[in-house]
Amino acid sequence: MAKVRSAKQLTFIYFSIVAFAIIMIHATVLDSTLESIEQLSIQNRLLLQKESIVEKSKLADQTRSFKIDEFTMGYRDRITLPDLVDENIYFPIDEAIEIEQRNALGTELFLMKLATSNPQAPFIYVVHRDPAFELGEEQIMWTQSWQSLTSLLLLLVALLVVMRISDRLTAPISIFAKEIARRSPDDTSDIELPAGIATKELLQLVDSYNKNQQQKNALIERERAFNRMASHELRTPLMVIQGATNLLSYSTEPEFIKKQQVRLQSAVNEMNDFIDALLSLTKSEQDLALSQRPLDKDEIMVSVNAHSALLNTKPVVVNVIIKQTPLIIIPEVALKLLLGNLLKNAFACTESGEVKVVVDSNSIAVIDTGVGLYKKQRNEEGHGLGLLITRDICRKYNWQFELKNNEAGGCSAIIYL
Repeated sequence: MAKVRSAKQLTFIYFSIVAFAIIMIHATVLDSTLESIEQLSIQNRLLLQKESIVEKSKLADQTRSFKIDEFTMGYRDRITLPDLVDENIYFPIDEAIEIEQRNALGTELFLMKLATSNPQAPFIYVVHRDPAFELGEEQIMWTQSWQSLTSLLLLLVALLVVMRISDRLTAPISIFAKEIARRSPDDTSDIELPAGIATKELLQLVDSYNKNQQQKNALIERERAFNRMASHELRTPLMVIQGATNLLSYSTEPEFIKKQQVRLQSAVNEMNDFIDALLSLTKSEQDLALSQRPLDKDEIMVSVNAHSALLNTKPVVVNVIIKQTPLIIIPEVALKLLLGNLLKNAFACTESGEVKVVVDSNSIAVIDTGVGLYKKQRNEEGHGLGLLITRDICRKYNWQFELKNNEAGGCSAIIYL
């Protein structure tokens, strides 16, 4: 695995690369600028002396070359140029070109082709050697070297400052990382903001971590509550199975045995539906191979009839009202468990009056005339029985669930499709 560098190390590396690039670019630009200045200076000087050069050329009519000044020679013919000048080189008119001359001073030759009005000698080739420029260039380079050294020292100072700033900025993040590493996996409490400079990114990081911990706590609590709910839901049919099994040992009458068999079969079916519904929560829609189907009254009546025994001794009327038939995508066992939980709560908390199941294209509502919410103390296995599973099923299929008091004094449980 490649070594992971710290933010401080990366800051040093990147700053060093940028500083080196700046120095190299600066040196290259300086050298190019000096060359351009030298060439332009000589070119302008020769252009200003053009008339004088032409006059000297006329005075030296019999010679093929003539002296213009101490460092400048004129030539009437290209053939007579010094040997170091390539015969194939291109000479632009009235423009100086540079040819490097390998000698102790490292000077260059500057050649220029001057146009004249003399038809017999239309051009004059001027060769200029001026070591003063080279000496001046060398002095400038030395001066610039000192300036570059000063710039390098300033860059080093800037690097130290940047490293110090980087250290102060990253110190709280390092403290935050060490604090997380020291924590026990079971410690889900919020973490305090580390001491130091509180940057926006650090605040977001700490806030995100604390929100994640809060979500983790909520999931753990939901899982515990879900386990309590599941154990309670499974315990009821198990008790029915156990009771029916014991009763079978006391009688051999066919009618009694058949009655207990019905009870056993009902309890087994209830457990099977409940387990299937729980398993459907862990599977994707692709795994379940679901398709859209209409929700009709018969499917709702299955859930109503399954829990109607809770109303045997109560003057409560159950009405199923289908205003519009919605199209739903959900397993039948999951919907049966979902409606069953709402109906059980409504039947258990309604002593008289009416329980309505109202269905339209966008919602399913179970409305009762019972005691309503918060009217008396109930534990999780009372009025709230199965609501956690109900919310999980709704969340699984992107439905919204709402529980509220209604105008009749009872409770309305609404599922928004």
